[in-house]
Amino acid sequence: MAKSLKVLFIEDSEADAELTTAELVRGGFDPHGHRVETAPDLEAALEQPWDLIICDYRLPRFSAEDALAALKRSGQDIPFIIMSGAVQAEDTVNLLKQGAHDFMDKHALARLLPAVERELREAEIRVKRRKAEDRVRVLSRAVEQSPVSVVITDPSGNIEYVNPRFEELTGYSAEEATGRELGFSMVDQDSAQALSELWSTVSGGREWSGEFCSARRDGQLLWEQVSVSPLTDTENRITHYVVIKEDVTVRRSYEEQLLRQAHYDQLTGLANRVLMIDRMTVALEAAQRDDHKCALLVIDLDHFKNVNDSLGHSIGDNLLKESAGRLSGCIRGGDTLVRMGGDEFVVIMPRVVAAREPQQVAEQIVQQFERPFTIIGKQYRVTASIGIALYPEDGKNPHLVLRNADLAMYRAKDLGRNQYHFFTEEINQQLIDRLELEGRLRRVLDNEELTLHYQPIYSLERNFITGVEALVRWRQPDGSLWGPYRFIPLAEEIGMIHAIDNWVLRSALRTMAPWLSGSNDAMRLALNISSQQLQMPGFHQYVAEQLTANGVTPSQLELEITERMLVDNSDSTQENIQRLCEMGVRLSIDDFGTGYSSLGYLQNYPFHTLKIDRSFVCNIGINTHTARLIDTIITMGHGLGMEIVAEGIESDLERQFLKAHGCDQGQGYLFSHPLPLEQLRPLLEKAVRELPSFSENQPDG
Repeated sequence: MAKSLKVLFIEDSEADAELTTAELVRGGFDPHGHRVETAPDLEAALEQPWDLIICDYRLPRFSAEDALAALKRSGQDIPFIIMSGAVQAEDTVNLLKQGAHDFMDKHALARLLPAVERELREAEIRVKRRKAEDRVRVLSRAVEQSPVSVVITDPSGNIEYVNPRFEELTGYSAEEATGRELGFSMVDQDSAQALSELWSTVSGGREWSGEFCSARRDGQLLWEQVSVSPLTDTENRITHYVVIKEDVTVRRSYEEQLLRQAHYDQLTGLANRVLMIDRMTVALEAAQRDDHKCALLVIDLDHFKNVNDSLGHSIGDNLLKESAGRLSGCIRGGDTLVRMGGDEFVVIMPRVVAAREPQQVAEQIVQQFERPFTIIGKQYRVTASIGIALYPEDGKNPHLVLRNADLAMYRAKDLGRNQYHFFTEEINQQLIDRLELEGRLRRVLDNEELTLHYQPIYSLERNFITGVEALVRWRQPDGSLWGPYRFIPLAEEIGMIHAIDNWVLRSALRTMAPWLSGSNDAMRLALNISSQQLQMPGFHQYVAEQLTANGVTPSQLELEITERMLVDNSDSTQENIQRLCEMGVRLSIDDFGTGYSSLGYLQNYPFHTLKIDRSFVCNIGINTHTARLIDTIITMGHGLGMEIVAEGIESDLERQFLKAHGCDQGQGYLFSHPLPLEQLRPLLEKAVRELPSFSENQPDG
């Protein structure tokens, strides 16, 4: 198949051009020719690509020199053959210097075909060479201007070339780096090991990538992501290695920062829970392998929440940091101190011989926390409760050991705080019992297991019922009834108290509404409410809804608030108390005198009733100091415009004493035990007969 050939003839003789074309056809070419004979025509023709130019040496209005100059201006490299009858040697040399590739006698065309084939081959070679040179220049510029370091070494790993980025990044000049080994600036053992793996890999003809830590010339650390590739010759022998290095120091810094944030507490700098589980796992695996014990101490700061809430988080944070410092001074060199979160810390003792070792650490911690903390010039006292669990006795995995140490810590708190306690199976059984109780308590409303008993409140002066106090009971599977002290604390802890309080309020109002509405406001219903309920935003609205739904006058409802609740001074508590008073609901301060008393609270809140705690009443006739104290409480309460109710009256002596000293009302076993409604009904009916205002609107039945 003939080879296509685009030929530009610079020739004034069309016949000569045709002869040349015929010779090309004879040689196996398929020429597509175009003839020009003036400079403008040539300039126009050179805007198209050509495979070959055949030019007559002399033209009437044009010359070979002019044609070569035009070709040079076009920037093209096209084989240029001059056809002439006779050319002087000196002219031939000049024309070759100007870019001509060959001369041909137009009357002896036998040399034409070999010359054309040769020039076409050489033109192709020149094109490939130029492309290769261009590629080398581009690659060279790319390497020189690369944003990453480029290093070329010999087969032994000695540096032969570094680019400007290497110099900029490391501080070493090309002269300082050339001839040195690739890893001359590495600083850590891990990088040295990586370098050994690198040479083992690339010497086998494979690529390698990894990270190195090196030192800049000024001593600063430099982390680099490194890729190394071997270069081979035509016989597949390694001649060089190309090393590409990218600065990842900032990325490594961020990674280390994130890693630290993930494993260390930001406030104290101690290990956090995530790292704790890892350290515990390692410690337990080593203990199992080497057959020794581990110990775990869980430390909780006693009453820290009170400090944090009352004095602010800034004081609390400083207290936590100083606590971490004291704890750090109590542990051994190989132990790990952890901040679990909040005010809870953990000590991991990865190797102990006997229980005496964690006990000594716990004793030292308790001793350290007996000293007050000085923060911003003021002293604060915070103690520590500590639970201790051992591996393998108290658990076979980190989570179980931690759980049991936590249980032991709570046992230490139950025993009075500021002490340590080892985990025991008794504690574990208590947990099982508690979990079972908690599960039943969560279902108490759905199963309708709650019931109400009512204890009458009597006028000590006239000896008739002035009201009743509703007391919740929990019916057990065996038929027995639990009083509130058996389950209300747990209900508060697990978040059930709101539902229980609402049920008590709703049920008591519904049950007692007929008696209350029939008493012409002469009888009251007293209810205990929890501190959590009083803190609940909108509690007063729920009370109003229930009063309206049951047709009870607000003044016939008396809500009993303990002195402890008044310590809370939250906005929601304040608003609930204010709104309840505005509605006309009576407020009673319950268990007065049990340790949280403050005259300020009595003056600041509009209480209607003050209830003397049974712990005072039971000492009447036994302790003269108590008698004087009761007299003082009654006088003070009356002075503040409050009615006085005594709880727990069990003897006539107590009743007579309280009556003689002006106590208004009383309740207790002397009058009546708390009763279910069926047993209370006769007492209410008797009250109806004795109280004229009752008889007008008494309920049926």
